[in-house]
Amino acid sequence: MQPINREKLKERRIREGFNQRQLAILCQCSQAAISALETGTMKQCSEDLAIQICKWLKRDLDELFIRKEDSRAHRVTNAAGSTRHKTLIQI
Repeated sequence: MQPINREKLKERRIREGFNQRQLAILCQCSQAAISALETGTMKQCSEDLAIQICKWLKRDLDELFIRKEDSRAHRVTNAAGSTRHKTLIQI
């Protein structure tokens, strides 16, 4: 998830009366993560974190974040297609 507007994110946090550390504690992330989202150092975050931020800032997800289709981490799989794995199965 990518913040739509970093300044709006910061403004909402301040309006709700949180400093970065307080919001981070509520969202169970680091203060550095909140800072990085607000400054643009971190371009994207997980959907779970975006949901938590929106919950505490009393905003809908689509007001503060946009889903980037190419930002999903591909599922990590085992080596089922590897030669070594096939060799071990044949033994």
